[in-house]
Amino acid sequence: MVYGWVVNELPKWIVYGTWALINIVLFIYQFYNFSTLPRYFYTRILVREALAFARGPAIIINFNIIIILLPVCRNLISLLRGTGTCMPRTVKRILDKNLTFHKAVAWTIIAASAMHTMAHYYNYERIASVTRPNPTTPMEGPRYPLEALPTFTLLFVVKDPLTACFITYAGITGHIILVVLFLMMTSSIEFIRRSYFEVFWYTHHLFIIFLTGLAFHQFQQLLPVQNNAEGTYFQNLTAEGVINVVGAHPPALCSLLPAKGVCPEATFKGAPPLSWKFMLGGLFIYIIERIVRFIRSLQRVVIIKVVQHPSKTIEIQMKKRGFTTEAGQYVFINVPSVALFEWHPFTLTSSPEEDYFSVHIRIVGDWTQELSRQLGDGRNAFQQSWELPIVAIDGPFGTASEDVFEHDVGMLVGAGIGVTPFASILKSVFYKLTSEKKISLKKVYFYWICPEPQSFEWFADMLSSVEGQLTAKGMSDFLDIHIYLSRGWKDKDAFAVYLHEGEERDAITGLQARTHYGRPDWSNIFDEISLSHPKTNVGVFFCGPPVLSHNLHEKCNEFTGRSDGNRARFFYNKENF
Repeated sequence: MVYGWVVNELPKWIVYGTWALINIVLFIYQFYNFSTLPRYFYTRILVREALAFARGPAIIINFNIIIILLPVCRNLISLLRGTGTCMPRTVKRILDKNLTFHKAVAWTIIAASAMHTMAHYYNYERIASVTRPNPTTPMEGPRYPLEALPTFTLLFVVKDPLTACFITYAGITGHIILVVLFLMMTSSIEFIRRSYFEVFWYTHHLFIIFLTGLAFHQFQQLLPVQNNAEGTYFQNLTAEGVINVVGAHPPALCSLLPAKGVCPEATFKGAPPLSWKFMLGGLFIYIIERIVRFIRSLQRVVIIKVVQHPSKTIEIQMKKRGFTTEAGQYVFINVPSVALFEWHPFTLTSSPEEDYFSVHIRIVGDWTQELSRQLGDGRNAFQQSWELPIVAIDGPFGTASEDVFEHDVGMLVGAGIGVTPFASILKSVFYKLTSEKKISLKKVYFYWICPEPQSFEWFADMLSSVEGQLTAKGMSDFLDIHIYLSRGWKDKDAFAVYLHEGEERDAITGLQARTHYGRPDWSNIFDEISLSHPKTNVGVFFCGPPVLSHNLHEKCNEFTGRSDGNRARFFYNKENF
């Protein structure tokens, strides 16, 4: 089990651990500085410990702003993945976690923003409640020269903390940032993202307002920093017995002296804005990414064929100059006549060996229904090419499934609609085998778990075609197909099996492989594959719901951990797009 964890988990946790450690070190460093440095002494007297608790999360926000946009630079990720043998398989598998890392960075920014906000609410309450002291009135304890803190002058005249929060650039932009973060966070919930993609899509582009607000957040330079707190100073005892300080203004000493004039005057300046500097690097790369996407979206796409499949599924076959793909990749599709700004991801179902690229789209929402209508769904007459809608394509982008040909054995697991990435892979496997290209892949196990095959009849037809052609070439042992109907046995299924008993093909799917009813016993499956391929690297590729993904991930760790030289090693890969 430990070895399995090392193979499948350790590289990922090295990256996460390094990132987390940097955040912790930055927080401690910033917290310590604002808790101890003399230049912040008078501000600490005014707002106490809340100063450090506000500035510590601020540096975490700035650091994570550098990297928040990088995981969603799809062209950058694909470029790194596509460097071939120069990019180790372990690093590629880490890159496949780009969206998971993006979410972790986002939640860190949200948590740091909440802590930063709460600390500043306390700071505003303290500053708004302070009464400017009379210089002629003796004070007990450390003196803080309020008259020397010009950045707070406006706040001193406001006695309502809530009002104080909304009369500064920092307060106004801070609350705008909080609202944007709340909207982006709530619209990213999986239920919203899956059921109301348009809400997620448009709300997430509020990041432009977030970054703009953050860039101007410190524009007013409210945080006072003492200029002459550090440096050389001398203490003289006058004839009257009064201590006189010459040189710098050490605040810890001067604040305790009973009268003015015995210390040089404390001078202050506002802390300069820094957030915009932190965001420059990541923002520059992201702008380049968007320019590349825009240029590619302008390239002409020709729809050469539209196929209406059963169960409300359409297949769009297209061509685009210079468009090259790898098996398992995906694209983003925009149809301006349907929705001008919406881009939707779809897995390519064609193989790289075909002279076109295609996607299969299920008609399940407003966007897909309108697209289907414009493509001629329900029409009996032939539709001319100029009548078809204009389509823009961004991509293709790399996924974990690209790496299936780098393993000795491939174990492909698709659940429900998650089966689509494997259409391209299975067709590409067939083309590579029949063209006698040398590939490392020696065996493919394919598992398809679905409630009922009627929902994906197009895939069953494609699978039947690949299976038949491999059998005709005498390569039927290369592909091992297992289909599971997760809803179990129905009366009509029993009747169909009874009618076709004894036939070579399955009564439900039409495949040579028999259909299983219920859910797979993954322990037995992994055990059989592990023993059948000793000392072999098995790539496990999954696309489907998180619960099953977690189960398969655990099985990979468990059975790789049993590897004693007579068993296979399982490398887990999950689709993310």
